[in-house]
Amino acid sequence: MILRHAAPRVRDALIASAFTCVFTCAFSLTAHAQKQPAEPSAAQSLPPGHPAVQQPTPQSAAAEGVRTSANIARGAADICHIDASKIAHFKAVARKSFTDAPDFDGEWNLGYKEAQSTVDRFAALKTSNPQEYAQKTGEACPALLRGIDESTAGK
Repeated sequence: MILRHAAPRVRDALIASAFTCVFTCAFSLTAHAQKQPAEPSAAQSLPPGHPAVQQPTPQSAAAEGVRTSANIARGAADICHIDASKIAHFKAVARKSFTDAPDFDGEWNLGYKEAQSTVDRFAALKTSNPQEYAQKTGEACPALLRGIDESTAGK
């Protein structure tokens, strides 16, 4: 792949990573911490690029990008109530960005389903602690909307 062709993919992957941070940091930090093993695996303790660390294939990296984008879309739709047409446009841009994904629709559906626990946690939080719910969504949702708008601008 020539660098000029790779640049848009890298940019889109970075945007997806930024969304993931916003979404994960604001919505799922507690659940993520609960799932972490007490001891890091050997691969987690090695620096990136170390020969013993398996490097992702372009297909696996694209599949992860699709799942992440779908996870973001689910939070944007169900938690932040972002307009469905914006979500559809975001999905179309993701489809163009992650062309190496071997099964875009399958990965999208998986990522969308994986966000269910986050949606459920927010539904419970809305009832149990409306102030915290308002704080978390007030911080994350505008950033999520801005990120979706930026990633789909002109596309």
